[in-house]
Amino acid sequence: MLARSLISLMLISGAVSAQSLPRTTEGSPNLQGIWQVANRASYNIEDHVARHDMPAGRGVVDGGEIPYQAWALEQRNANFSARAAADPLSKCYLPGVPRMMYMEFPFHIFQTNDHVAITFEWQQVFRLIYANGEPPMYPGIEAWMGHSRGRWEGDVFVVDVTDHNDSTWFDAAGNFHSDAMQLTERYTMLDKDTIEYAVSIDDPQVFTRPWTMRMELHRQTKMDRILEYQCQAEVEEANGDFERDERVWYPAPIPDDNAPFDAAAGSPLPQLSVPAEVSRLADGTPDISGYYMADAGGANYGLEARERDFLMPASRGQVVDPPDGRLPYQTWAREESNDRALPHRGYDDPTAHCFVAGVPRSHYVPSPFFILQPPGYVVVLHERMSWRQIPLDGRAHLPDQMRLWQGDSVGRWIDDTLVVESKNFNGKAWLNEAGDVISHAQTVVETFTPTGADQVIYRATVADPIAYTRPWTIEMPFNSQDEELLEVACLEDNGDLQHLKDVRDEYRARQQEEN
Repeated sequence: MLARSLISLMLISGAVSAQSLPRTTEGSPNLQGIWQVANRASYNIEDHVARHDMPAGRGVVDGGEIPYQAWALEQRNANFSARAAADPLSKCYLPGVPRMMYMEFPFHIFQTNDHVAITFEWQQVFRLIYANGEPPMYPGIEAWMGHSRGRWEGDVFVVDVTDHNDSTWFDAAGNFHSDAMQLTERYTMLDKDTIEYAVSIDDPQVFTRPWTMRMELHRQTKMDRILEYQCQAEVEEANGDFERDERVWYPAPIPDDNAPFDAAAGSPLPQLSVPAEVSRLADGTPDISGYYMADAGGANYGLEARERDFLMPASRGQVVDPPDGRLPYQTWAREESNDRALPHRGYDDPTAHCFVAGVPRSHYVPSPFFILQPPGYVVVLHERMSWRQIPLDGRAHLPDQMRLWQGDSVGRWIDDTLVVESKNFNGKAWLNEAGDVISHAQTVVETFTPTGADQVIYRATVADPIAYTRPWTIEMPFNSQDEELLEVACLEDNGDLQHLKDVRDEYRARQQEEN
């Protein structure tokens, strides 16, 4: 009798808990928010004592030990001995799944009917989990982060992750897998601020049987946004491989000999028409979500019209204001742009180092992107592994000293146009490979206007009193396509950077000899 009463009480308690979970309008548990683990699994997923480079921690493996095959256990031990240099994260490479989920950095989950996206503070990595029931378009293409397909089983979000390469580790202790690994993740909300994350690993090439890790993700109630940790950029700045530009990096001042900046200058642009039949979300705002490719006309090789030369493809010119199509440069900035276009400056372009492209360049680097519209946000996922989060809640920008590669963006809908204002840039980005200049002082106002079922017209107005004499505007269409994002592992596959460095170093050596 007592046992029956206890069972009934447990069932009632579980039912009440399930009913009290935050839920979407469709009834699924609402996972959206900022989360982080509170464990030491990123160092070692098994129980471990403290070492010089590894704090002690309890394991997260069911049963305590990973069921390695004998040869694989020897390989894990060899990895452990060589971990300082052999760990892929020591090179700032993509961590892979599941390791990305329990690194000691927060991440933001965004949720729509058809997708769950996870954006990570570390290296601006993201995951896009397709949950629309459709099979993958490109099965079998290996990726550092794998390919994820999700589904709801009752109140549990289940994700199958396939197509891994064999280049990632589970942790800093050298625990590893092969490219045959198959993962099944389960996200179970225990209460509004706790998710149980369980991941089952099946890899018969390395392990004697499938096994599971289990841990809790905790909602970060004191955070209103995640920031940036650009691992490779921080490494290269620290060791001198990526050099500071005192004229444009924060907190560079406005040069004393600059011409006055005319903030009110600007020509009115034609108003764009939004068709009545444009698809809309439940709140009435246009649905601009989906996969896009910018018809950028060579913007990544120059924002002004230019012919092809032996170094750069042509650009049709994207500047629509000023009407002459010319960027309104300060004299020094025009000279700097011309210098950057020379061969020995190619190494200085941050994207040559696989750093994030900044705004607005992220949208016209020749690579697709995916727009999501979860509640309260617009999120842009760039295939070159970076993201933008655009909150729609009218929040204030970050304090002035908080400076980011992608800036700090705040958006709002004005009629049927998404208007986004971005500030707090660090000034480290270039506008393109031709070397068009931008500084930390820029404010960017972008508009995204749907002009058809498959097209959004993008405009970006840049006001930068350090590099320019007045604001200027570019325009280009974004064309929607029925495609899926893959993965551009730029840093991991970067074979050009050393050549660019050799060209720069040879030029500097000649200059030193001549002087």
